Amino acid sequence: MGGRAMSFSNPELLALTPLVLLILALGLTSQAARHRKLAEAFGGAEAARRLTSRDLYGFPRVRLWCLLAAGAALGLAAAGPRLGLGAALDASQPVDMVIAVDLSYSMSATDVEGGRLARAKEVVHAIADVMENERLALTVFADWPYSVLPMSDDPDLIRFFTESLTTDLVELERDQGTALSAVITHARATLDARSRPEAQKVILIISDGEGHEEEGAVLDSVAASAADGVMVWTAGIGTTGGSELIAVGPDSVTMLGEDGEPVVTRLNEDLLRRVAAAGGGGYRNVTGGGGLRGLLGSLRRESLEDTGGSEPVGAALWLVLFALPLLLWEGKLDADGVVELPRHVEAEE
Repeated sequence: MGGRAMSFSNPELLALTPLVLLILALGLTSQAARHRKLAEAFGGAEAARRLTSRDLYGFPRVRLWCLLAAGAALGLAAAGPRLGLGAALDASQPVDMVIAVDLSYSMSATDVEGGRLARAKEVVHAIADVMENERLALTVFADWPYSVLPMSDDPDLIRFFTESLTTDLVELERDQGTALSAVITHARATLDARSRPEAQKVILIISDGEGHEEEGAVLDSVAASAADGVMVWTAGIGTTGGSELIAVGPDSVTMLGEDGEPVVTRLNEDLLRRVAAAGGGGYRNVTGGGGLRGLLGSLRRESLEDTGGSEPVGAALWLVLFALPLLLWEGKLDADGVVELPRHVEAEE
């Protein structure tokens, strides 16, 4: 269920890293020994100091650390490291997932291009595209959850019913905010109604995280789901800056709170993260394209070797970029200390 922190495309090359470090250390040690021999040929430390500004008796520790760090970075880069970005589904098991879309009034906010709900629809469509071989159900919720589509293996049905979602589907008098505990309980019942013993059971909540419930009640329902073998994932839509809410009607009027100030709705990422952590799943902010790709990579049931699991990032380039300055610096240190031998010493050698 959990994603791997790091994987390697060529793990067998990891064994070469200690060998590379050993060769570099031996090479530098050999060079230091040669410099000491040269100092003795000059007539000792005192004479060597008069002939060159370099300390031929000292060991080049800074150069050694530069070479070891650069060698380790290049050795790891050769192994093709990939960094996982959190939890991921088990590639060996099929998936039964309930997608729960928040239709509370706050999802009509326009701090996201096209509106939060429009973005939520795009997310559901993208999930249907990459999970077309899995079973999906569609649920909507505000103060209360409603089933739109029971568990189905037809992604076209998911897309069809998603298109019809609007915040008007929930009666305004029932829209008292986002009730996460209720939708989690409802989604568990949906999963149990057509359960497959071999399948991973997943609830994905797409929401801005704004709710009126006590956080303890929400986390209790999540913990109960996790104890029952149901993972809870969350996808956040919105911005922390938020957006003023506009009242429904012929005239666009800003909604005012009890204090007479405009009502501003904001993405509550902290709650969504805690819900996902308690539910054994992962959280992604899917407002932008990067977060959506991360979510799809985490939910896609393909092997880590083929897709890198939860949209892993190839770290080899960063390791090479880390190693190159170290190598350049080490080369400069070596060049700054080049020993110019007197001709008679060169002739003796």
